[in-house]
This record gives sequence, C-alpha cells and structure tokens, in this order.
Amino acid sequence: MLLAAGLFFFGPALAFAVGDRAVEIENRKLPDLPALSDGWEFIPKAEAWAVAHLPLRQYAVRGNVSISEGIFGQSPSYNTGKKPTYPRVIEGRDGWLYFGDDVIEACRPRWSITETLNRTRRLAEIVRKSGRRFVFTVAPDKTTVYPGRLPARFLGQACLRKRKQEFWAALKAARLPGYMDLRGPLERLQQESGASAYWRTDSHWNERSGGLYGTELARALDPGLSQGTRLVKTGQMVREGDIGTMLGTPRKETIDQWTLVRDGVKRVRQDDGQMPLSFVTANMSTRAPLFKPRTLLIGDSFTRNSLSWVTPYFANLTYMRSDASAKAGPDYVAEKIARSETVVFEMVERYFVGGHGEMLDDATLAAIDRALR
Repeated sequence: MLLAAGLFFFGPALAFAVGDRAVEIENRKLPDLPALSDGWEFIPKAEAWAVAHLPLRQYAVRGNVSISEGIFGQSPSYNTGKKPTYPRVIEGRDGWLYFGDDVIEACRPRWSITETLNRTRRLAEIVRKSGRRFVFTVAPDKTTVYPGRLPARFLGQACLRKRKQEFWAALKAARLPGYMDLRGPLERLQQESGASAYWRTDSHWNERSGGLYGTELARALDPGLSQGTRLVKTGQMVREGDIGTMLGTPRKETIDQWTLVRDGVKRVRQDDGQMPLSFVTANMSTRAPLFKPRTLLIGDSFTRNSLSWVTPYFANLTYMRSDASAKAGPDYVAEKIARSETVVFEMVERYFVGGHGEMLDDATLAAIDRALR
C-alpha cells in the first residue's frame, strides 16, 4: 500500500525527472501558464494548466477508460458540479464518434445567432468596401451532415437540435454577401456515394470531402478553374482519428485516399517562415488555369486538413489560421488582409452556432477596418 501510494503521489514527478512530458490528448493545444495579472481567474486557470501538464496523464486517462468500459460498459463520466458537464465525446452506434464541442457550443453560446451573423456581415462589408473580393463558407458539423449514428439520447440533445435549426434558417434568411454553401454539396455527395462525408473516428470530413471543398471554392471564384482537373482515388490506409484520443483510447479505421490532379500545375514557392500561423504558396501552370488574384485563405482545422485539395487552384495563396488574432494580435490579421486582393473565410458550424470566433471579435474587426481604410 505504501508503494502504491508513493507511486500515485510521486510517480509524475519521477517521470518528469527522467524526461516524460505532457502531450496533447484532447484535440486542442495544452494551455499556457496563466499570469498573476489574471486576478482571481488565475486560480482555476492554474489548476487547469497543472492538470493538463501532469506527466503520465495520458496513461492515467487510458487506464481510467479501460476500467470504466470493462466494469460498467461505458466511458467514464466527469460530471462533478451542479451545472451539467456536456460530453467531450458522444459515442454513437457502430463505433461512430462525434465531437462533444458541437453540444457545448450550442448549449452555452457566447453570442446570439443574430449577433454572430451580424458580425460576419460586418466583416464582409469591411472587406468589400475596400474593393476586395470576399467569400465565406461554413464547414458543417459532423452532427449535422451525418447524424444517423448518433445515440438515441445524450446530454444536450435538445439544445443542439434547436440551435442548429435556428442557425441554418437564419443563415439562409440573412443572404450574406459572398456566402458559399458546403452543406448541400456534402449531403449530395453522401447520397450519391452511399458513404459518409466524414470519418468515423474523427471530427473532420474525409479526403473526398476535402476535394469537394476545393472544387466548390474554385467554382465560386471562377467556374473555368475546373478545366484540366480531376480527383483520383489512390488507395487506402489505416488512420487514427482525433476523437478517440480524447477518450483516452485511440481508435483506428481504414480510410480511402484521394489526390487532386491539375494538369501542368507545379508549386514554385513555399514560404513557411510564419508557420504555424500562416504560410505562402505560389504555383505556375502550363495547362490547367490558376486563380491569379492574391488570395488570403482564412480557416480552421477543416481548411488546414484540406489544403492539399485547395492550394493547387491558386497562383498566389496565403493561408492563415482563423485564430491568428489570438496568437499574434488583430493587427497581424489586418495586415494579411490588406496585402490580399481576395479574402476567403471558413469557420466551422459549431463556432457560428456558439458565437465563438476570433475573426469576429470587436478588436479584430476594428483592426481590419483601420487597415483597409
């Protein structure tokens, strides 16, 4: 018992001493150490930081999951407070996993749907008034496009359904300038192929859908870009999804692989000096047409995972993470937009539903407005 107690209390410290370090296991970056200037918020932030950076934590999480599933037949629940703690992962039928943040954003929204869409309109108007072209799109949640494997009941089910219905109805009625629909094409792809547009163990769409994203964006910018272009299935591979790691038990699945072929297109420059916030890529082509205006593509992980099927359409493209203002400041974002001729903005549905998006914050919109004036 003494040995077990010693390992429990001092095991992480010993592991740290021999070089073990915390790893990302929750589909998000490890939190930074909070500052004393945060006031009373320092205490809960420091606790969250300490828990996330605890050495050997990933093994403890996996052990807890194994015990819970082995004895009780379900993943562990972490509801400990008076307020409901919505699930980080929704375990569906037939091994399908859904990202719990879809529920969290819908049930605990920061802004109203009207407020979020108004901010999106303001961003579009600022960019368009400066003479630049603006295109924006919504990457639909997996719970929206492929809900067929969701469990019959789960915490937050009612507000998730209600909030999603409100959002899509409001988006259609708003008629925002530059909007490019992705939900319709993804649902049609599923109907035609008979397969899901999303991976079973991941929160993102699959490679075929990444190719569809590139195709739809190219069509919105210039329908002629489709010339000399085809999407080719190249084989299969085993892949570990991002949701299983959040449960502490990584899940693997066999996926189809696709590549985008654009005749005569060759990359001639790649500037990764500002990674991971942004990078610049340039292409030339002897056959398939390229979109010539300098383009800034702003997006989250859906865009980041789809870059192989998007970048070959552009002669000069800068990709920037949609949370860049939180990392480098609003002026960093404003400068990138000021240097572009076309701006493309993608954000996942859950953030529109929950009113969560750094690109739509007051400070970011004000900085863009100042830079473009």
